Amino acid sequence: MSQSEQSEVQTGLERIRVAEVPIDHHHYIVLSLLNAWMETVAAPMASGVVLDYGCGGQPYRRLLECYATRYIGADVAAAAGIKPDVVLTPGKPAPLPDASIDTILSTQVLEHVYDFKSYLADCSRLLRPGGKMILSAPMHWRHHETPYDYWRFTRFGLWKSIEDSGFGILDFRPCGGFFAMLGQAFMDYRNEKGKRGQFTASIINRISLWLDGRLADTDDTLGWMCIVEKL
Repeated sequence: MSQSEQSEVQTGLERIRVAEVPIDHHHYIVLSLLNAWMETVAAPMASGVVLDYGCGGQPYRRLLECYATRYIGADVAAAAGIKPDVVLTPGKPAPLPDASIDTILSTQVLEHVYDFKSYLADCSRLLRPGGKMILSAPMHWRHHETPYDYWRFTRFGLWKSIEDSGFGILDFRPCGGFFAMLGQAFMDYRNEKGKRGQFTASIINRISLWLDGRLADTDDTLGWMCIVEKL
């Protein structure tokens, strides 16, 4: 672990710690889409020992603990107020035994792993045969957590990378469409420029999701939400 990464572990990074945020939050669009999928589709697929591999603020811990016998949070850097159960060394496999995990959660992690194919291979190593991985990754997103922000994924690139890593795909869907992507991009720009305005934010979020539900176009999407199984 580098000196800067050790410092991050000591001080704690500010990261999302809850899945549900108010309508005027600048990440409401993406988090509402992810949370709806997690609650209704992904979390009920979890079972046994769950590894949150790149756990950040662990926003889905409470949800997954309802389905798990044990929850393990693992990350290279601690989020503010969160202590990982396992501290990872960048570029190294997770210090856990082969075939010891039933379910892996990996939400918005892959873009921060330079050698993401080795990360996927380690997920395969950790999972028992038939084990599941709940995965989300971005296609369109503003630079964040720089300089540790390396990748964006098309449908075809992510799908092939998953299959090449020894997984079968059970569920693969876009995280919103063009209007969700457009609204979220505007909200991120607005937030970074210091423009708050709760009423305006809530209107933008509502209209973006309303249009997205009625004029579906997922060739442009915020990202991908997947459930895969170790073959």
